[in-house]
Amino acid sequence: MNTHLVICGTSIIENYSKLQTISDEDKYICLNDNELLKRSNPKDPFFIKVYNSLIKDPWKACAELNSMRKYLDEKLVDEVYLYHTDTGRGKFCASIIEKYLSDNYNLKVNKIRVEGFGIKEFFEDGLVNLLDKLMSKIHDLIKNGNKVYLNATGGFKPENAITVIVASLLNIDEIYYIHERFAEPIKLPILPITINPKYINLLKEIYENHKLYGFTIKSYIEEKYGSEIINELKNRNLVKEEDGKIILRKWTEIMMKYIDL
Repeated sequence: MNTHLVICGTSIIENYSKLQTISDEDKYICLNDNELLKRSNPKDPFFIKVYNSLIKDPWKACAELNSMRKYLDEKLVDEVYLYHTDTGRGKFCASIIEKYLSDNYNLKVNKIRVEGFGIKEFFEDGLVNLLDKLMSKIHDLIKNGNKVYLNATGGFKPENAITVIVASLLNIDEIYYIHERFAEPIKLPILPITINPKYINLLKEIYENHKLYGFTIKSYIEEKYGSEIINELKNRNLVKEEDGKIILRKWTEIMMKYIDL
């Protein structure tokens, strides 16, 4: 089965808001996150207007669909997971994409809200939740023999950069992206990324201690591995130090759950 994991952005509502023919009320709704959240139901009149506008030219109206077009045309999409921000805009746009793919291609589409994703005040938690949901799904899909694609077109650049890295770590089949000026999606290289061997034993030990106690005593690590390696992990933002304790960053903990070291 060909499964596509899609990081959803908000190009649908951004493009709709730029149309010269829409009403002032529609312009207001486009700018109001709470209004978009309330109108994410396919039966809502505003939702219907945006959807009817999209189906006139879905490839121009939606960056995520445009990047999938080649795969849809070649029947290389069987199932789709839409990961959207924890916002009204994110849910609205993902709901439009879900309806389009379900109605026009009879695909199984799973819409997934990522808690904290897309909210400035919860950047770290949002990133951790995105990694957890994405890596868990990739792990299960590969285990069950699926061919896994990552559509990295939508969403925010920092999060997308990290999702491309973890997708490479998990050795998925394909990562693709399309720029608005390009006619065809670009296949991004899946680099043979691995954890630096000199960190493996230490990270394993910190991870096991993290599961048991939530930390590892810094002096113990210094005695066994030296102080320089701790500074390297801190500089790489993989761990943090608090009161003489070395603590895994949340995103490191998530990655350690799914990467075979």
